[in-house]
Amino acid sequence: MKLSVGTNFDDRLPLLLKDSHVDVFYGKLSSDLVGGGRPTFALPTIDRTRVEEHVKLLHAYGFKFNYLLNATCLDNLETTKEFHYRLRELLEWIGTLQPEYVTVSLPMLVDMVRTALPDVKISLSTFANVNTLRQAHYFEERGVSEITLPESRNRDFSFLESLRKSTSCDYQLIATNDCLLDCPMRQNHANFQSHASQCNHVTDGFALDYYMLRCTERKLQHPEELLKSQWIRPEDMHIYEELGYHKFKLTERMKTTEKIADTALAYSGRSYQGNLLSLLNSRMAEADFEMPNFSKNIKEDFAPSEKMRQVYSLLFSFQANIDNESLEGFLEGFRAKRCDRMDCDKCGYCAEWASRTVQVAKPGGAVLREFEELFAALASGTFFESAAGAPVTWTAEGQSLYEGVVGRKPEFIRDMASTEIRKKAEELAAANGTGQVSRYDVAKANVLCTPADFRMFALMDLRSLGFDTAELDAEEAVG
Repeated sequence: MKLSVGTNFDDRLPLLLKDSHVDVFYGKLSSDLVGGGRPTFALPTIDRTRVEEHVKLLHAYGFKFNYLLNATCLDNLETTKEFHYRLRELLEWIGTLQPEYVTVSLPMLVDMVRTALPDVKISLSTFANVNTLRQAHYFEERGVSEITLPESRNRDFSFLESLRKSTSCDYQLIATNDCLLDCPMRQNHANFQSHASQCNHVTDGFALDYYMLRCTERKLQHPEELLKSQWIRPEDMHIYEELGYHKFKLTERMKTTEKIADTALAYSGRSYQGNLLSLLNSRMAEADFEMPNFSKNIKEDFAPSEKMRQVYSLLFSFQANIDNESLEGFLEGFRAKRCDRMDCDKCGYCAEWASRTVQVAKPGGAVLREFEELFAALASGTFFESAAGAPVTWTAEGQSLYEGVVGRKPEFIRDMASTEIRKKAEELAAANGTGQVSRYDVAKANVLCTPADFRMFALMDLRSLGFDTAELDAEEAVG
């Protein structure tokens, strides 16, 4: 058994898992040119130097590293000259990390990574959606060393057996996803996540996750969806190993260090006592997840901040418990089933097991009504209308820095810059709840209102005015 585990770039992880079955850690920058499978707001703020240091430590402990370039959409930029130049630079840097794997989803990136990094193994993301033997053969012929299968195939044992016998590349099964079975929004969600972690995307990390909201609502309405999800219990991994599958991927790199380690140790020990959902990427407790860049979602030009906070709270509105030990024998019921060819209502297998094993802390109709109102507001556009708030005031220090910043702007843009910086500073003050424009609000507004290619000069102006830009420098370094 070999486990692949997401890293949050906390150097405690390799120490905590040095005696486990973890073989590979996977991860990436908070945002980069290509993007990946998780939004920037949910990932740690790290720069290239932090990645380099962490990967060296992983290698020192004997772990492998897998850099993720698993976006499913690049806005067609992959066929433009400038993108190619920038991608080459990114791949050169990734090469200096000496990763054992690079994960991609797009066929064109398979070719580009293989050309730029011939000594690195290519791992094909679950987002590539390899669902047939023909698809697997194609990517194997293209030089892919490892394929992560879509989790919807985890309980299709006849397919898994045929696939393993017909191909020679490695396969990885995702053990801890709680996605809806055959989710109709799967590809749309993957595209959304990809753009939410691309450094040059127009949304700049802003991510209103409609798809996750719909998923959560569905589970509130139909708790049996939790059993339909194609997770793999620690106790059931041997069933897959008997079929020739020995690699298992554990999500979620958005979780705290302690939760990442606890999950990996449970799978390493092939046993777990407690709520199965705490091992999965289910959002049962906010304390288990780190959202260090949630400020990316505070953009009044995109959506009112108070409504974005409501969206975030709804993602944690579903509370349930599934005693892991109560599921002993559940997987055996799929030996002779083909769920993709069956009507769940007529089958009733998961619903019957759910009635005995799933305990839901029902939030009542109020939360479902809140979901209904949210989706109606998104459909009509009223979600994006701001409620009238209390007037924002300016501190003397904030006003002084504002005047200094505006005074340093070139005369031909001064009027426009003064208006934009004032507006943005007041938005930041309103969003953080203080209602008073501080020096930091002005400084950040100055940077945000400056085109990316000229932000270094905006930071220089702030330093000349006596403002410590260390925090802003760090944010700029990671995009």
